[in-house]
Amino acid sequence: MDSHGGVVEPGELAMLAKILEEHCQSHGIAEDSRDREDLANRIMSLFTSGMTGIDDLKQALSGRDSA
Repeated sequence: MDSHGGVVEPGELAMLAKILEEHCQSHGIAEDSRDREDLANRIMSLFTSGMTGIDDLKQALSGRDSA
């Protein structure tokens, strides 16, 4: 079970959305693409498993091939 009990606070959600948006923009991922949905799921998975720092999340995604 994650440390948040399945609840994401508004500030955390805003941070996660910002990470998603920045990553998609920098990698040319369209808003309506399956890749974006997969990336959002990956970000949530990392976050709920305990990776809550913005830098840690960005670093975890940096090695991910978004194509």
